[in-house]
Amino acid sequence: MKNKKVMKRILIIAIVAAVAAGGIGGGVYVQRSKMTAEVQSVSNLNSGYWGDDINSSGLVTNDYSQTVEISKDDEIKEVYVEEGQQVQKGDKLLALDTTVASLNLQGKQLEVENLKNQITIAQNDLKKLKNTKPYVEPSNPVTPEPSTPQVQEMTGNAYNYISWTAVPYNRDSADGSEETPYRYLCTESAYVTGDFLSQLAEEKTYAVFEIRENNDVSGELVTAWEVDGAQIVVPDGNTKWSVYDHSQITDDASDAGDDTTTVDDGSNDAGGYTQSELNDMIAEQEKKIKDLDLDKRKAELEVEKLKAQSTDGIVYATVTGVVKNLQDKDNLPNDGTPFMEVTGSEGLYVTGGISELLLDQVKPGQMVSVSSWESGTSCEAEITEIKNYPSTDVSSYGEGNSNVSYYPFVAYIEDSTGLRNGEYVDLTMTVSGEEDSSSLYIFKGYVRTENGRSYVLKADENDRLVKQYVKTGRIIYGDTIEIKSGLTEDDRIAFPYGKTAKEGIRAVNADESSH
Repeated sequence: MKNKKVMKRILIIAIVAAVAAGGIGGGVYVQRSKMTAEVQSVSNLNSGYWGDDINSSGLVTNDYSQTVEISKDDEIKEVYVEEGQQVQKGDKLLALDTTVASLNLQGKQLEVENLKNQITIAQNDLKKLKNTKPYVEPSNPVTPEPSTPQVQEMTGNAYNYISWTAVPYNRDSADGSEETPYRYLCTESAYVTGDFLSQLAEEKTYAVFEIRENNDVSGELVTAWEVDGAQIVVPDGNTKWSVYDHSQITDDASDAGDDTTTVDDGSNDAGGYTQSELNDMIAEQEKKIKDLDLDKRKAELEVEKLKAQSTDGIVYATVTGVVKNLQDKDNLPNDGTPFMEVTGSEGLYVTGGISELLLDQVKPGQMVSVSSWESGTSCEAEITEIKNYPSTDVSSYGEGNSNVSYYPFVAYIEDSTGLRNGEYVDLTMTVSGEEDSSSLYIFKGYVRTENGRSYVLKADENDRLVKQYVKTGRIIYGDTIEIKSGLTEDDRIAFPYGKTAKEGIRAVNADESSH
C-alpha cells in the first residue's frame, strides 16, 4: 500500500494496546517473565469504617418547652391533660385517630418514593446535559470532499485521528521499543485507523496513545492506550478504533471532532445549546437534585414520626413541666398556633444542630456526648426532638460542606451534675448509615479509573495481575475509598502505578518479595 510505504519513511508510533478475545479493544497480553509486582492482602489493607462524628455546640437551659403541633389532616380522639397541669417526661398528652395517622403515613411514604423517582429522572437528565455536544457556529461552511476525513486531523496539539500522517510528540527521543515507545497526544474522541495498527504489526513496534487534560502534553494523564505491535491481531484496514475505550467504532460518532459525546436529544442541531447555556442548565439541574434530596430527607423524617403515631396514636411528653396554651380540640386554630406547649420545670436541656445531609441518620433517643467549656464536666444527653425546619441559630461543624442547612435538635441531660443553666457545651455523636456488610475501605491510591470505571490490579489464580473492575462508594478521611463490590478480603492487589503495574505481570506476595 502507498500509505504503508510512506509510513516506513516516518517514525512509527509504538503504542501498548491490549488484545482481548476477538479484537483490539481488550488489551494486549505481553509476557514479561523477568518482572514481578508486589501484592498485598486486601484483608490487611481494609481499614474499616467506624462512622462519622457530628460536632456541635449549644447553651444549656432549664426552661425548654415542648411544642405540640397538629396538622390539618390529623384528628384528635382524646386529650389527657389540662391547662396548667404538671406532667412528667413520658406522660400521655393526647391521642390521635390511628386510621387518619395510618393514611397520613401511607401518603408520606408515597411522597418519599415519588421524590426518589424524581431524583433518578433528574440525575439521568443531568448526565445527558453533561454529555451533550455544545453547538458551535461553523467557521467554514464549505462541505469537505467525500474522500477526505469528516474531522480535522488535529485540535491544537492533539490528534483527532491517528493515520500514517501522524507524528509522535517524542520522536526525537523514542525508538519504538518497549522501553521508549512512540507517543501520540490524542483528543478524547480520537480514533486509530486499522491501516495504522496493521503497520504497527508489520514493523513490530510499540506505541502509546495518550489522552491528557486540556489536550496538552503537560496536562494530567486521563487515560493511555498501549499497543505492542508484535502482539496485535491485525484488524481490517478500513476499521476505526477508539483511543478512549479501545472499541471498534461502527458509526460516525468519531466524526464529532472534539472531546464530547454526541447525545441524540435534538440539542446538537443548528440552533442547539451553546456551552454557556449548557453550563447554566447543568448548574440549575444540580440545584434541582439537591433540593429534591433535601425534600426526600425531610419526608423520611416525617415518616419516622408518623410511624410512631400510627402505632398507638399517642403523643407523649418529651419534657417534665407544665401544660400551657392548650387549645380546644373541637375548634383548632388555623393560623399555625401550636395545640399545646409543655414548659420544662426541671432538668437541663441543650440545643444543637445537624446537617441536612445527616437527617436520615439521627433519630430521637440517640445519645449525645456533652462537654462543658468552663469546667470540662462530661455527661450524656438523649435527643428528644428534631425540628422540622432549618435554623441559622444553631452551631454545627465537621460535615465538610458549608453549603448545607442545619436543623436544630433538643437533647435532655438527665444527670446534670457539674453543669449549670446558661453555660456553653460541646456536643458530639457518632453516626453511620446502613453499611453493606461486604464493603471494604482501602487507600484510594490502589484504585484507578479508566473510561469512567474504577478498577484495581488483582492477582489471579495463576499469580498474574489482571484488571478487576469494582464498584466504589464514599471517600472518608480524605484518602480512603469504599469498595462496595468486585473485591473481597481474600483477594490480593498491587499498587496500580509504575513499570510493573500492568496486566500479565507475575504477582509476588509482599512478605515473599522481601526475602
